[in-house]
Amino acid sequence: MDVWLIPLECQGPVTLSPDEETRAARFRFERDRTFWVRARSALRAILADYTDIPAAELRFVLGPHGKPGLASGNDIEFNLSHAGSWAMVAVTRCVPVGIDIERIRDNVDIAALLRRLGVSDLPDNRGELFHLWNRREAMTKAVGGALLDQPKGDFGVCDLEAPKGYSAALALRGHTPRVRRRSTPVLPGSTAKTALPEPAPTFL
Repeated sequence: MDVWLIPLECQGPVTLSPDEETRAARFRFERDRTFWVRARSALRAILADYTDIPAAELRFVLGPHGKPGLASGNDIEFNLSHAGSWAMVAVTRCVPVGIDIERIRDNVDIAALLRRLGVSDLPDNRGELFHLWNRREAMTKAVGGALLDQPKGDFGVCDLEAPKGYSAALALRGHTPRVRRRSTPVLPGSTAKTALPEPAPTFL
């Protein structure tokens, strides 16, 4: 499976559908709107390479809890996550995948949130608490479920290297992840390229 890291501070051409433009217009803060637009445009650019469908022509369908999929009927599975000034995209074939990146923040009681999800034996390390959250979120996103519902099924989960101050993880349903990190052509026309660090992920 491929994992792409996208720096949202980088500018580039915007590729959105009319409904995505409508969603973008609803953001209250300009920075949030800009980063969402860049993440979505980068997702389209990445998926265009896998599908041979122009980025502007890609059509998405939504699952019961909002997980997007491609409407073209091919075997591409993908997931997008963004936090702060970074986004990640995971792409596989035929296997449901979820990915989550979070900015590690001191003003979020992540332990309380994990306890609400039924997670016990919490570590003291704040970074590890966020990794626990990443893993749960990634599994939930892989099945397209509701966050408060326990994800059902067998999952291969691994932590990912992330930019400083961030944590990330991904999950595959029924398979052990074998991650190939990809250099990201951030947006069409952008010259910036960013790759995930090379050390192997930690498999759980």
